[in-house]
Amino acid sequence: MKSVQGAYLKFVLWIQLDLKKDRVMVNRKVFSVVLWCLLLPAILSMVIYGLRKYAIVDQVRYADGIIFLPPFFYALYALWPTLRDLPRVFHKGGIGALLDESAREVEWREKTAQQLQSDLKFTDKEWSLICFHLQQDIERMREQNKYLTVLTGVVLFFMFQFLDLGGNADVIREAGPAGLVKAWVDQFTQWGVQLLSLFLFSSLFYLSGLQFQRYLMRYWVCLKRMTFKDDESA
Repeated sequence: MKSVQGAYLKFVLWIQLDLKKDRVMVNRKVFSVVLWCLLLPAILSMVIYGLRKYAIVDQVRYADGIIFLPPFFYALYALWPTLRDLPRVFHKGGIGALLDESAREVEWREKTAQQLQSDLKFTDKEWSLICFHLQQDIERMREQNKYLTVLTGVVLFFMFQFLDLGGNADVIREAGPAGLVKAWVDQFTQWGVQLLSLFLFSSLFYLSGLQFQRYLMRYWVCLKRMTFKDDESA
């Protein structure tokens, strides 16, 4: 009989292989964005610069607009599925669109649960233990994400203080009595920019951690679906 640790390790490896398929699609999208929104505009800008240097396109107006054509066409291509579904969304309303998304999520759960049962031959007890350990790992990741977010915010705060990005006493003394209020406003503005940057970066770090938890939560729901089916059949 397989040990619980070995069964959980096989389950984790299965998740990694399953997520690798989505990662390949994401990498393709990132490559497309870099190609159409960065490389092609850079190449076109160099071509236009060379043509203007040799006085070939001096009389052509709005030649710089050609640089924005690749990102524009790629944005249309990327947004075409959304634009195509806009009439259906307006017809059904926001709740209808959410229900369609829920239906696709249910289809993914059922398909993933069946694939798990066919690829991994575990007993009902092992599936229940895997579900329990995965839930504990998700809770651990949630607490770890909060701790790392706070730690990142503290480190960035002390980095700002070390770099002395805010106003200092020398600036206030140089301003003189007449510009004392203006110096306070400038110092408050700099502090506000620092706090806003700190908040945005910490929020981005926290949301990126939530994304990993969301992936694992989807598989945890599949496990709950499998154990629920087993309970019904019992």
